[in-house]
Amino acid sequence: MPDAEGAERSRTSVRIDLPALEENYRAVRGLVSADTALLCVIKADAYGHGAVEVGRRLQSAGAPYFGVASIEEGRELRENGISVPILILSGVMPWERLDSAVDYDLSVAVGNFELLERICAFKAVRPLKLHVKIDTGMGRLGFAPGEIASLLPLLEDLRAAEVEGLMTHFPSSEVRDEFGLGQVALFSEVIRRFEASGINPRFRHMANSAAICNYPEGRFNMVRPGIMLYGCYADAALKKKVLLTPVMRWASSIAFVRTFPAGARLSYGGTYVTEKETRVGYVPVGYAHGYPRALSNRGSVIVAGRRCRVLGVVCMDWTFVDLTGVPAAKTGTEVVLLGSAEGASVTADEMARETGSIPYEILCGISRRFKRVYVP
Repeated sequence: MPDAEGAERSRTSVRIDLPALEENYRAVRGLVSADTALLCVIKADAYGHGAVEVGRRLQSAGAPYFGVASIEEGRELRENGISVPILILSGVMPWERLDSAVDYDLSVAVGNFELLERICAFKAVRPLKLHVKIDTGMGRLGFAPGEIASLLPLLEDLRAAEVEGLMTHFPSSEVRDEFGLGQVALFSEVIRRFEASGINPRFRHMANSAAICNYPEGRFNMVRPGIMLYGCYADAALKKKVLLTPVMRWASSIAFVRTFPAGARLSYGGTYVTEKETRVGYVPVGYAHGYPRALSNRGSVIVAGRRCRVLGVVCMDWTFVDLTGVPAAKTGTEVVLLGSAEGASVTADEMARETGSIPYEILCGISRRFKRVYVP
């Protein structure tokens, strides 16, 4: 077989459409009031799109705040010219230094007493900005509502930190329901308790991408768009509420073509058996590069404007596709794994449905071995 590494280096690319990113940002901006701030989530390397380039474009478009997962992600943005406020959504890990957050001017989410105690004892040249996280039903990070009576006195006595924000998170906002509405009501009550104690955070935020559409009462004065910035929908029903454009296009090329007679077994396990003479194209991309193995015998790619089925089990470095209906396809012909070509498309949402996953995982899983090429 041809060398997969050489083929992927020369023929496979991940194109990032920055104008589409900006269009999506403006679409989200149009959903909320002018006085509602957008905290654009660009953690996990902007969901695989490249945090630095995405951050630069969103900053130039007017994005007022970014969200990342770690000090390291925030440091990378600061060292590459990103000056807008940045929130570390996951807080500071026990092994990380608080002064690193101060050095890079990063705000920190705090949702447990262990971290808060460290902050209370922390001495810095300037106050550390905090976003206090309340667990209203996610069961992950955050102070429980029953802990607020113990929490408020500690916040009132803070000397080395400023409570800039108050936040919570939906575990399921794709569909509007009573549980979600109960979370909104609980968070509203928490806000009232904070205000009654004289703590008035500048930002109050709860709504992620789906919640921006489904829970307008949960927008407060800041929202946190993530997956929608990249042109994906957390739920298909949201397509009726906002028009988004996919930002990422992942394409490779046919490395070589073989023709098999009826009855031939293809790939590991022989799970696909040809029913007739079949032209098979070999694409030098596999699950090692982030193309899901779960798309074996069920996924589709775009070749010359036609949807072509994935045949057999996706290999570590190879994917087989049916070229029988595309007689013009040959070595070097483009294969679109994710994105559009000549009116046909494969979306991250579709790939997620086919694999029982979510578009977040599809986008984040595409290997960094493939260079991101940015359309300005």
